[in-house]
Amino acid sequence: MSLKPELLAPAGNIESFFAAVENGADAVYLGLKKFGARATASNFTLGELATILPFAHNRGVRVYVALNSQIVSGELGELIDTLGALASLNPDALIVQDAGIFHLGGRRFPGLKLHASTLAAAHNSAGVKTLQAMGASRVVLARELSLEEIEKIYDSTKAELEVFIHGALCYSYSGLCLASSFRGGRSGLRGECVQPCRLKFHQGSKEGFFLSCGDLCGLPLVSKLKRARVAALKIEGRMKPASWVAGVVRAYRMVLDADSPDEEKKALVDAKELLAQNPSRRLSSGCLGNAGATEILTPSRSGSNGLWSATVKSVSANRVLIDVRRPVAKDDRLRPESSAGREEEAFTVSQLFDNSGTGIQAAQAGTLAYLACSKPLKPGERLFKVGTKSEPAAAIWKKIKEEAPSGITIKSASSRRRDIREEYEKPAEPGAKEEETLIVKVDAPGDLVQALQSPAAMVFLDATKSNLERIAKQRFSPAQMKKLGLSLPPLIFEKDIDYFRAAAAWFIKKGFLLWEINNWGHFNLTGKGRGGPLRLVAGARLNLRNSAAFAQVFEMGCGSAVLSLETTKVELEELAGQKLRSRLAVTVYCRPPLFTSCLVPPLYMDRPFLSPRGEVYYPTTKAGRAEIYADRPVSLFEQLPALRALGYRRFLIDAGEGPAKRPSLSEILKGFASCRTRGAYSLFNFERKPADSGAPGNHEKPEMRPRQSRRAVPPPGSKPPWPAPPPTSSRRLR
Repeated sequence: MSLKPELLAPAGNIESFFAAVENGADAVYLGLKKFGARATASNFTLGELATILPFAHNRGVRVYVALNSQIVSGELGELIDTLGALASLNPDALIVQDAGIFHLGGRRFPGLKLHASTLAAAHNSAGVKTLQAMGASRVVLARELSLEEIEKIYDSTKAELEVFIHGALCYSYSGLCLASSFRGGRSGLRGECVQPCRLKFHQGSKEGFFLSCGDLCGLPLVSKLKRARVAALKIEGRMKPASWVAGVVRAYRMVLDADSPDEEKKALVDAKELLAQNPSRRLSSGCLGNAGATEILTPSRSGSNGLWSATVKSVSANRVLIDVRRPVAKDDRLRPESSAGREEEAFTVSQLFDNSGTGIQAAQAGTLAYLACSKPLKPGERLFKVGTKSEPAAAIWKKIKEEAPSGITIKSASSRRRDIREEYEKPAEPGAKEEETLIVKVDAPGDLVQALQSPAAMVFLDATKSNLERIAKQRFSPAQMKKLGLSLPPLIFEKDIDYFRAAAAWFIKKGFLLWEINNWGHFNLTGKGRGGPLRLVAGARLNLRNSAAFAQVFEMGCGSAVLSLETTKVELEELAGQKLRSRLAVTVYCRPPLFTSCLVPPLYMDRPFLSPRGEVYYPTTKAGRAEIYADRPVSLFEQLPALRALGYRRFLIDAGEGPAKRPSLSEILKGFASCRTRGAYSLFNFERKPADSGAPGNHEKPEMRPRQSRRAVPPPGSKPPWPAPPPTSSRRLR
């Protein structure tokens, strides 16, 4: 690998693609009309991709296709067709998160090179190693990692590493955010996020944009990242206009190409000046530079993207008088800032006039000007410039076709679709019935006695450090050991990997053979379960929603798989008619965090706060991170008869996650037995279509009786019985 990282630029449309290539990008990533995690971008057809690829390759630019949406059951046939077409086009790589694409790519389309998306939640070396074993030649790391953590991961793995260097930041860990899906059925894992973290919230007399992040700017860290041996520096921004892409790519190109410290210093000054002219939120070095929550979060601002360029003075008919703060020109794109925090729809400045009513091309800073605008604006609203006029798309397509006139012929895989689908979607055997299995999860050893005495066939305890060290000193009967399993946490920081690896080995040696896998890195800690005594269950956090994904985790050792929490009734009906390798479990009760973040917001973390629509959130801190919950659990207890009628026999109750006040395990078990839920609850996406925000998901009932959850704390001075991992050393950044 070259010492100079690849500069990877976004392209949501042909204008941005061309701007990226013209301004020095080494590679461009783009999405198709479907299966991408930026569903609202213009994106590209397969035919357009066939035209783009020869042009880009003639310029020495690589093209990666972001096929990084979560795939639902009914999309598998269309996905197979798309993969077949992409195999004939042979892009430089696909960026993917779904386990089903890893499975199909490796077995049916081996010529396709795969990069693991940041939505796969790779945040430690164990995750990188697993994804590499699954077929990823490159892994896009979580944005929450520091330079030091990235370097430790590099020292422990052989896969290429890609890191985000510039652009928007999500409040929650990518791949672990459920807020947009829970509140309206628009899943961030499927590219439909409506950015609930950008809203203005209220907590008592406090109000602000408590969860809204500024933008990442790693420009001063480029020289360190060069030495940290990352494969690629990635710019976020498939929703950005061409002018933005051009400026950001050019700025980073300057610094990357500087060959000496003096050149680097000068390039950095020039690049910063260039970025200052580009629309953005408040910039910080993010977690890359160990910036804290106060630097990354912008509670006093909505986080509206753009350069504050004018303020509305008055509105008369369709003429708007503006006080110009930065130059505004005809054909600029302006966006009003919303007081509620959601970014309003942008509009194009079609006409500009001076005070005398004379038409002008541009208004300079410090002047008053009129613009023609049919969009309703209000006096006092700030207008943010989010783009400038770019070359028309038709002219760009013409240039591309003139430079590379011969496109690539797309070959269809439709003839193979039936054979491939039949491998994964064999009809269920008529009359075949499985004995009902209840799975219960708890978060405190104090709840284990009741859970083990319940009808549950499997009982999982959250495998936190304190819980592991507590139960390591306890004895369990053979019958209890058969039931008892450990549920590994979805987030394990790199500094704790050796601890959990040693702990897993110790517990497995002691006969704890049942484990729940909640991140791809967990397979690297436990080893494979299939063909040995180890019993692995693929947890809901792996986001599995299609038969190819279930086949993937089955081959990795999981006899059972818990469906994604976002799964709908439509999908459950489709999957019920299939004979799948892994036995499916449906979560019928849980209280999952909607946001999971390394940033603790400026809130009282023991009090609820409200959205503009009155939705209640409960913030907590756990292991140094923030977890934010809804005011009600997800419960499908009333749907149990329907689920049983469909043929489902494995049901999971997660009584562990949630804020401190929640119902007792005995209450929850009574609800399961009676098929009724006490108090307010949500069906989550059960009644929605796989991509539908219209159906209601909440059900109001009398408020449930809360209790204070018990937390297990190891005795003072206690030490785990497994060997402490040796101290690790990593070359320090120069």
